[in-house]
Order: sequence, then C-alpha cells, then structure tokens
Amino acid sequence: MERSVQGAFGAVTIDGKIWNQIALRPIIPIGKISLALDIVFYIDQDGNIHDDEWDFSSGEKSKNSIIDKIYYIRYGKNWDPFYFQIGALDHVTMGHGILVNNYSNTILYPQVRKVGMEAKFQAFGLDFYGFTNDFKENFGLTGLRVSGPAPGGIKVGGSIALDRNQYLGLKDSDSDGRPDLVDDFPNNSNYWLDTDGDGLADVLSEELDIDGDGITDTLDSDVPGWPLDTSIVLDTDIIRKPEPLNVDEKVRSISALSFDVSKRILTEKNMNVSIYAQFAALIGETTDPISGRDTTLGTGIIPFGLSTKLGPARFNFEYRMMPSGRFEFGYWDRSYEIERATFTSTNAGSLTGADVGQIITKDSRLGKFGKQKGYFSTLSIDLGSMIGASMSYQNLFGQQWDDTSNSFIEDRNQSFIASIGLKKPISKITSARWYYQQRNVPNPFEFEFTESTISGYRIGIKLGNGMILNYIFRQSFRDIDGDGKVNGPEETINMTSIETSFSF
Repeated sequence: MERSVQGAFGAVTIDGKIWNQIALRPIIPIGKISLALDIVFYIDQDGNIHDDEWDFSSGEKSKNSIIDKIYYIRYGKNWDPFYFQIGALDHVTMGHGILVNNYSNTILYPQVRKVGMEAKFQAFGLDFYGFTNDFKENFGLTGLRVSGPAPGGIKVGGSIALDRNQYLGLKDSDSDGRPDLVDDFPNNSNYWLDTDGDGLADVLSEELDIDGDGITDTLDSDVPGWPLDTSIVLDTDIIRKPEPLNVDEKVRSISALSFDVSKRILTEKNMNVSIYAQFAALIGETTDPISGRDTTLGTGIIPFGLSTKLGPARFNFEYRMMPSGRFEFGYWDRSYEIERATFTSTNAGSLTGADVGQIITKDSRLGKFGKQKGYFSTLSIDLGSMIGASMSYQNLFGQQWDDTSNSFIEDRNQSFIASIGLKKPISKITSARWYYQQRNVPNPFEFEFTESTISGYRIGIKLGNGMILNYIFRQSFRDIDGDGKVNGPEETINMTSIETSFSF
C-alpha cells in the first residue's frame, strides 16, 4: 500500500447539534502494517471547536484524545491466517454467534468514539480469535475463542466473553465518575446533585432551599441580611435526591461461555452443507420480576443448526431453547453499546420537577424472559453481481413477563434484521446500503421502536475529480426517562453526516 492522505469536509450531527467537519486521514504503510489516523475538527456556527477530541486537561483525557486519533492499524485481511485490526469494529461474531453476533463499537459514532481491536492467528493446530471493544475502557468488553479439529471430521470450539463493568458504556463528560444521565452538572466535576433543579448544587451555601418546597432550610449567615450569629432551622424535613451512581466505585460485570461442535456433511462445487450445535451460559445476576430479588442468569441451547451455501445464497437454520429463561441469544449484538446501561426514572414525590432514578444494565432486564423455544433463520443472497441482501428472523414462544398483569404470560419473542446494498458502483452511485434491526419484541413488524431498534443508510455519489459526496444517516433510540418506551425527539438518536471525501 502506498502512502496517501484522505480528506473530508461537510456537516455532522453530534448530540443533536450540527457541527461543520474538517477531517484528514493520512494512511501510512509500515511494512505489512497499515496505519491510518483520524485527525478531525468539529466546528459550530460560532467558530467553537468540539473539544472532546482535543482534551488534554488530564493524563486520562490526554490518553483518550490520542487513542481517538487512530482510525485503524491493520495487518492482513480478516480471512488471512494471521490478522489484526485496531480501530472501528463493525461486524464482530464469535463462532456461530450464540454469544457475540454482529457486535459493533461504532453504533454511537461520532458522539462516542471507540478504538477497539480484533485479532486472529493459528498455532498448535488451533485457531485463536480475540477482540476488545475500546482501549479507553481498559478492556471493558473482551472476547476470546479457540477452535480446532477433532476426530471424525468434527470441529469443536469454545468461547468466553466478559464485560467487566457495564457502566463503562455510559458517557461521563466531566470524568467525575457520575454518568451524564444521572449527573445534574455533567460538565462540572465538582458538583453532581441539584435536588430541586434550580441550577444551584445542593452543597453550595447559596442554595437556601435544597428541596424547592418554598421553605428556607436554615436561617444563618449564608442568608443575605441575616443579623444574628445563631442559626435557626426552619425546614426539618428536607427531601434530597440520592447520591448518583459512581462508576469508579461500583462495578456490575457479566461474563459468558459457550461450546460448539460442527461437521461438514456435503461439499460440492459452489455448494456445501454443515450441521452444528451450540451451548452457552450467561454468568451473572438479573432481577426476578416476581420477587424483585437478584437471581442467576440462564442458558441457551441450539441442539441443531444447519448452514448451507448454494451458489450466491447462504442459509442458516437453528432450533433454539432457553430451558430456564433469563438468557438472550446473541447477547452482544449490534445495539449492545446502547442497551448496555440505560436509565430508569421515577418522580421524586413533592420535589419540584426533579426526577430520580437508577442506571439499569442490560443483564438486569433478562429476568423478563422465561422458558422459551423456537427457531431462527437467516438468508444472505447476491442478486446478480450488483446487489447483496440479507435477512434474519427469530421466532421464540414461551413465558414472557407482562408489566400490565404483573405475571408471566405465554407470548412470542421475535427479532427481525435486514439489509441491502450495492456490491459495486452503478453510474455515479459509488456505494449504497440500507439496514434495519429490531430484536426481542412480541412483533417486530409492528415497528414500535425500542432500544434494540437501529436503522440507517449510506449513499456515496461520485462528483468528479476524485471527489465523492457521502450521505450517512443512522437512527437509534435510548429510553432516557426510563418508562419502558421510546418516544419523542429526546429519546431518538439521529446521526446525520454529509461529507465530501477526496484523496491526494
């Protein structure tokens, strides 16, 4: 690969605000290694620079800002015997996907920039694979897999995955340990509590009425014009918001292991057929919706799986079982970084406009799944030489928690994922892709959005003189108010980017 520089300019949406973008991405070959940097400036209409990417105010923030400049470091291709890539991870799957299936660390880019790694190599007659989601999290989410041949033409494999602290997925702008979702002062590391929402921190002497009930808490020297040396307590029943989560002090981890066996039963020209089976266990705790207490996570079994390739088509079919529930197939998927940790809120009684709540991790919600079984299928097909498409569908049936009746009922647990895109340019359209995902809902075809819903598209149009106009849109959702539903613009995450890229 030759040394080159790619550039881009345009506009991008970050946290609901439009920023002008200027980016340079130099590609530097070092032997068989390719290093690409991502040097980007986001500038608003007033000329202010988005400083998250250029924050050197502390050692930790300096480290993160430097890591963010890595677009990728790559050796080889992912089908080579030895391969590694540091940077964006878009389609991470381990084995047949019972634990990690199409995980991506770019789903919140550019609002959240993650620099992960995946690598694979062969040694001792075995295949080794590993990944981590983000070096800034110091190996927050990590997966390892080993597979190899066994007698009789059988291939066996084992995988482990660990998220050492699911709270690391929450944005903390001021690095005070309190995530922005529960930090009343997300850009000030000195304060994080404002019970009555009046803009004054509870600990400030100027805050004379902490709970906003109209009664001055204490008459003392902090009150302007107070003439006495003594203090008089007026409000004896001050209601305060609880201390928010501090991710530097509290950890909630989840791990998992899986085993699989497979065998190729037919190999012909442009055709092969394999069968496989998988077992996985999630290790950790979830909340029992009946008792409200913690209970152990469950297991998932795929006693029979079929994988076929016939010319341009690939088809998979699986029979799936959750013997005790409290499990999710493909737990680490494309939307994991959104569902990893979210917020649930309740109104704090008499507090004026103050909502209090707690951070809810994805594993804590698995208790809603009871004993279930059903099937999963996926089809990928090339429509001629121009278009590629894929579709996946899961249909499980069994016990599922119903919030209305406060009991387990018999219901369906369905997922639907689809994508279609160009394989090569058509006239001036250099690239085009559309995708949609919704997982673990009673009926995905009602298109009622949840935090597992992701959709988007990307179109590239050739302008001439080596310049390409890229239009990128992605929509996802986050349940900010914790009511179990996503609605309104505050809970919709729209990422729009219009950029013109070029090389020189």
